[in-house]
Amino acid sequence: MTSALKITLAKSDDAAAVLAFELENRAHFEQWIASRGDEFYSLAEVRVSLEQAQFSVHAKREYHYLAWVDHEIVGRITLRGIEREYFHKALLGYRFSQRHGGRGFGTEAVKAVVALGFSELQLNRIEATVILDNLPSQAIMRKCGFRQFGHSHSSVLRNGMWMDMLHFERLAQDSTI
Repeated sequence: MTSALKITLAKSDDAAAVLAFELENRAHFEQWIASRGDEFYSLAEVRVSLEQAQFSVHAKREYHYLAWVDHEIVGRITLRGIEREYFHKALLGYRFSQRHGGRGFGTEAVKAVVALGFSELQLNRIEATVILDNLPSQAIMRKCGFRQFGHSHSSVLRNGMWMDMLHFERLAQDSTI
């Protein structure tokens, strides 16, 4: 890799960069995730969503990270659904720029956020789900030390079609990646 990847918590001051990232990649993302609708794609709405993300961080319920290369966002990574009592787990979600694909930024960013989850957030388990035919995302899971533990059939409706999901997990005590 020629440029260094930097991971930061998302903040409302990042709204313009996040909006540019989301607009550039909208069609790419909507292959895999539900559309946010046209109303999301404005500076005001993105700023509100980032303010909500900051509130979730302060409440210790969700952590929204941005992956940057050369002052440009190349990915968004989230640890959400955090359950501290008994489980100490979170659900990992991410999206990466199509233009920057194939350069290892996704793998590097997920590794960094997983490491933060286990060290700073003291999680014991991180789970993720991936649509069955999203092979690049499955590759990221495997490169980051996740193992598949399940397959749910027709479990998510995307673009009018029911899709299968693969379930992945990584534990804090797993060997380092």
